[in-house]
Amino acid sequence: MDRAPPGAVAALVPPVNRPACAAPPPRPQVLTDTTVVIRMTRNRLRGLRRAAASGALATLLTTALCAAAAGPAAGAPARQAASPVRAPAAATGHVTVIDARTHQLRATVDGRTVAVFAAGFGQPRFPTRSGTYHVLGKEAVVEMTSCSIRLTCNPASPDYYDVMAPWAVRLTDSGLFVHGAPWDHSIGSADISHGCVHLGTAAAKWFYDFSRVGDTVIVTGT
Repeated sequence: MDRAPPGAVAALVPPVNRPACAAPPPRPQVLTDTTVVIRMTRNRLRGLRRAAASGALATLLTTALCAAAAGPAAGAPARQAASPVRAPAAATGHVTVIDARTHQLRATVDGRTVAVFAAGFGQPRFPTRSGTYHVLGKEAVVEMTSCSIRLTCNPASPDYYDVMAPWAVRLTDSGLFVHGAPWDHSIGSADISHGCVHLGTAAAKWFYDFSRVGDTVIVTGT
């Protein structure tokens, strides 16, 4: 067999294309015992930090909830509950005495008499009740009827009435008033009402303006 010249063999083998900038293959990372220990220590520290943070948060929440349930600490100023809104009560000092024996209404302020008026009371069948009352309210005009007190609704009855009472000061929910009675010409001498206290119109207007809710009114002598 003929031998080829040395140069001819090199010409027959195709050249291998290698990139000029190809990096050498990475070297396998060798983990030493020291490296493993360091990584384990770091991971454990991160876990301990997370656990500590979670525990601290839980402690804070537990403390706050317990404090809220237990109320204010000893020595701390207690919160005052909001007071209910109430209607302002009348100032002390207004006291009115209505005496059936003298047929007079006497109004006083701090024990000093400021006005005296003639007054009429309930007839024997409908007496005005003695007692201590307090002004509940005031109405400039009140319609009063015998039907409303269940006396009679028959206009033909001698007991029937339907009147407009001016300057009415209410003493009870059941209908006891001190009011003007322009139809009553016996005020101060005879009693013809159906239980209310009668005053002349001008006197009733004065007493209406004088009275305040909560004022004391004493009826006596009946």
